[in-house]
Formats: sequence, structure tokens, C-alpha cells
Amino acid sequence: MQHGLSLFFCFLYAASLQAQIPSGGTPLSNGDFLHNSRKPSGDMAHSQVIAVEHALFSQALRVAVLQEQGTAWSVEVGNPTTLAVAQGDIALVHFWARGIESTDESGEAFVTLYAQKNSPDWDKSLYKGFSVGAVWREFFFPFAFSEDYAAGQATINFGVGSRRQTIEIAHFEVLHYGKSRRLDELPQTELTYAGRDADAPWREAAAQRIAQHRQGELILDISDANGQPIAGAQVQVEMQRHAFLFGSALQIWRLTSPAEEDRIYREKTKELFNAASSENALKWPPWDGDWDAEKFGRDKTLAGFAWLEENNIHRRGHVLVWPSWRNLPQRIKDFEKNPAAATLVPPIVIEHIDEITQASKAFVQEWDVLNEPYDNHDLMDLSGEHIMVDWFNAARRNLPSAPLFINDYSILSNSGQDIAHQNHYDQTIQYLIEQGAPITGIGMQGHFGDNATPPEKLLSILDRYARFGLDIKITEFDINTTDQALLNDYTRDFMTTVFSHPAVTGLQFWGFWEKAHWRPAAALYAADWTPRPHAQIYKDLVFDEWWTRAKGQTDKEGRFTARGFYGDYKVIIRHSGQVFGKNIALKPGMESVLIRLDASTQIKEQKNAPE
Repeated sequence: MQHGLSLFFCFLYAASLQAQIPSGGTPLSNGDFLHNSRKPSGDMAHSQVIAVEHALFSQALRVAVLQEQGTAWSVEVGNPTTLAVAQGDIALVHFWARGIESTDESGEAFVTLYAQKNSPDWDKSLYKGFSVGAVWREFFFPFAFSEDYAAGQATINFGVGSRRQTIEIAHFEVLHYGKSRRLDELPQTELTYAGRDADAPWREAAAQRIAQHRQGELILDISDANGQPIAGAQVQVEMQRHAFLFGSALQIWRLTSPAEEDRIYREKTKELFNAASSENALKWPPWDGDWDAEKFGRDKTLAGFAWLEENNIHRRGHVLVWPSWRNLPQRIKDFEKNPAAATLVPPIVIEHIDEITQASKAFVQEWDVLNEPYDNHDLMDLSGEHIMVDWFNAARRNLPSAPLFINDYSILSNSGQDIAHQNHYDQTIQYLIEQGAPITGIGMQGHFGDNATPPEKLLSILDRYARFGLDIKITEFDINTTDQALLNDYTRDFMTTVFSHPAVTGLQFWGFWEKAHWRPAAALYAADWTPRPHAQIYKDLVFDEWWTRAKGQTDKEGRFTARGFYGDYKVIIRHSGQVFGKNIALKPGMESVLIRLDASTQIKEQKNAPE
């Protein structure tokens, strides 16, 4: 009976989906897409029809891209249209897809869907890029043909060659409506995530955690020079800086560049962030001189970090060891085919850790020691897993108290479904701890595509790694989507989620300006420095909703109390026509702060004192 009910509900589900597609559409592609579509083969990619378990279909086309090609159209799956179409005709592409694996740091497969002329100049009527996560997802993409095409003169293609990845496609169809339907009458995939609703239950719980873990009682005991409490003094407190680290990866060479756009870059850095890291400057190849000398080099990098120190911005180093041949400097790559590499390479890696940490320790406050061990493990394959412990120990010898992190991608992203990657990260961290490695932090990169991980799933993943008792930092956050509404909402919800989790100590964007961002669509600021909507969302959270401003009077005991976010504060006190001030830090577990109104706290330039 249970089996019969399952089939019944599957039938209802299928019927409800079919009801979304308006009637009147004529198939525009070969009906047997799985077997008759044009498929890749050879050294670049291969494909096969496989059996899958799903309520609506039992087979899918699996396409595995075997090389990093760099262009979507280098590996294509698709078919020419089977009917003539006219300019302005409406059509609907409908299919299901999921990503099995990807080398992208989000862990998601990336697909470009396009309807185009089947010959040069390949004119496009539809061109849509989107990410595909590990869970089956249904897609609807309506479009209008831009020209007249005879049967077979246009084609509907999936371009999947942008990276090494594996994707599955099922239940594919293209329906032609001619002029009988408008685009807004056809279903269109909404890029969304569970928990996006304004009244989603996770929001209240997150607010409670923020109040519990990010705020405390700010208690000031105000007295005169003789230590006697002063009642009725006017008190104003203004937050100056968060204890939580809100930062960005930076192109370090811009911090000393005389260009006007880089002057603005520096001003925005100071305005927005209390923390930063190098995007590339401290990676081994540029540090070794393999990259453009105009932008990279030891002196230029250290000068940039000195600027960060001068401006009281927390400084993060990325990265000591990225352990694959492709991410090592050329002089180390030359050892790849050397039979003695297992003996020759490890000491050189230790020498590099010694050299770069000693050269930068006056400026760099913490380090990613090991980056992306799931996909980058050539040096571990060469010398054994214990070599990772040696790297942490070498860093600690040179940096007795600096936080030392491991860092990896696809832990939070890919809809939270990259289980193999998560398991490997868990096991690697456990191994390092058991072997006595001086690891103090866990970095989670946070590169997202269109498939945003739901907040409750994010929290469950953070809970899993919080059990290690190490600090967690979001080290490389961005959202690569052209859907500005999604970008806005997920910026707000991701920031809220991680700020609410007690194990997380910082959130770092992987760039903030379109001209200095590896994924320009994700940047907070456009190329002309126009703030994008999610830039205002960031500022509203960090400098308003999570920022403390308070004022009032001391009570009869000379006490002023306010609840505030942990961080640095400026206190202004007015009493008997005089103005006094003191800088304090609100920290967890802090008791009251005594402020005496005497010559040491008096502000003589009263005209500069805030009202």
C-alpha cells in the first residue's frame, strides 16, 4: 500500500509540474534528446545515458568534461531546431539538471544555455549562464527568437566546457509557441533558496544568537577627580570598530599605487573593512618572482601590508602551502618528474615557510598554512600526509602566537551538498589535531553561484566543524550571479547566518570592486565606484543594524548602562560645562569601566566634540 501511495503522489507531483507549462507549444527539438542529441567525445569529454532514481524520469545524460577548457562552447550538448521559426517567436526550454562534480571553488557545475544561429556569426536569441548544484533542479527558460531561421538553421545547446566538471541533464524539451504566447505568460526559473522569506523561522533564532554572542552590557561608572560618583552627567557612546572581523581580500599593489582609482580603492578599504588579506601577493609563485613584477614582488607586498598596519586593519596571510604542482613556483614544478622529488622537495617547502613568515611577521598577523587539500594534494602524495603537520610546525616555530588556519572550498557552497568534500575536510582537520599540529582555525571559502545554500543548512555545517573548538572564518565570500535580487537577499542572509554563529570570528569578501575582482558581477562596487545594491546591504548591517550608538544620563550612583556590540568605543561625557572623553573596548565578560573626569580625560578642543 505504501508503494502505491508513493506512486500516486509522484503522479500528482508530475501533473502539478506539467500544469506550469501552457498548452499550445509544439516540440522544437528531437524528441529523444538522451540518445539523439549531439554529444561530445574523445579526449575533451565523454557522455553516456545512465539510470537515475527520480519521480519524473528514470534516465539522464551524463556529460563529463575531462579538461579545463575555459570556454563554454568547447564542450556542447544539443540539437538543431526541427521547425522553421520567425523573428519574435516565443519558445520555452525546459529540463532538469544536477552537477556531480566540479573543479570550481563553489563546487557547482556551470552551464551556459544558448539558442543560436547554427553558423557564423552564431547570433544568439538566448544566452544564459547558471550554476548547477548536487541536487536535481528543474529549469524553465523562455526566450524570443531574434531572427528568422529555417528548420535546422538554429540550435539549442548546453555549453559545459568552462571547466573540468560532470553534469547530468534529464527530461529535456523545447516548446515553440510562435506568437500565441508572451514571454511573461511562460514559467521562468526563479533563482532562490529555502529560508529566503521575510518570516522564515531561522531569522528569529539568528537574532537571538546575535544578541547572545555578539553583544554585552557596557557599564560605565563615572566619577569626579576624587572618585565620587557623578549623577546626571550626559553620556554618549559611539562604536568605532567591530571586534568581529569584516574584511576583504585586496590586490596589495593597489595600496601603494599613485593612480587615482587606487587612491579611492584605499579610501573604500578604510571605510568598509577592519580586516584584509592578500588576494595573490603572498602566494608562493608571485613571492618567488614568477608573476608580473609591476604588480608583485616582496618589497611591494610588504609595503602594502605596512599600509594596512598603519591604518589599523587586521592582516591575514594567504597562503603558505598550496600543495599541487600547478600552484607551486616554477623552480619547484621542475622537480615534478624527478625521481628524487620526495627527498628534494620537502626541505624546500620548509625553507619557504621559514623565509616568508620571517620576512612578513612584522606585518602579517595570521596565516592560511594549508590551502585546498581536497583537490591539491600532490605534495602529500609525494611525501605522505604527515608533511601537513610539518608545515604547521614550521609556521609555529616562526610565529609563536599567530593564528594558523587550514582553508578549503565547497564546504558551505554547492547547496551544502558536497558531502565527499566535507568529509575529507573533517578527516583532515581531525588528523592534524590528533598529530599535534598547532592548528587554531578553520577557513571556509564561501564562493557561491546561483545555487545559494539555505541558511539552516549553513548553520548545520558550521555546527559540524565547530565541534573541533577552533575559530571558523569565512575567508573568500562572493556570490557569482546576474540576479541582483538574489545577490541582495543572499548577501544579507549569509552575513546574518554566519554572524549569528558563535564559532565564526570573521567574514572576508574575496574582493569588493569590479575592476579588482575575479568575479566582477559579485563586486560590491561597479568599475566607476558606483555602489551596487548589495554594497548598501553590507553597510546597513555592519554600520547600522550591528552598530551601537547610545546616549543618556548617569544615575544617582554615577552609572550609565547600554547594551552594545563587542568592539571599540569612544565615550563622550559632558558635565558642568566641560567635555571629557575616553576610548574603551567592550569585550565578553567585561565588568564595569571606571571613568574619572579629570585632566587626563578632559577634551580641551570642545568644538570638535560630537554632540
